[in-house]
Amino acid sequence: MAHKQAVLLILIGILSATPALSDDSVQRGKELAEEYCVRCHDTSPAGAFKTYPPSFASIAAFRSEGQIRSRIMFQPIHIGMPRFGLILMPEDLEPLVAFIQSLERKSD
Repeated sequence: MAHKQAVLLILIGILSATPALSDDSVQRGKELAEEYCVRCHDTSPAGAFKTYPPSFASIAAFRSEGQIRSRIMFQPIHIGMPRFGLILMPEDLEPLVAFIQSLERKSD
């Protein structure tokens, strides 16, 4: 029981961590998106909303950091997205989240 609680606390910490939006982190995330995500998702800043699968700009606008992280790492079984929790290295998660968040359109 204590082991399960410790694992849960670690996962909560990972999922709630604030990603660094440094230029290097965002660039690394863009490279990861081009390698793994572009086959299905529109990863451009001008990505259309209300599409399936959703554009990264849409994800940035409508999902929190924690939701983005958890969707990348722990997809529901019924969706067609690859199990990136088994593919990506843990250190690749934050740059990918940072890149997605960098696409959020700011209102003027």
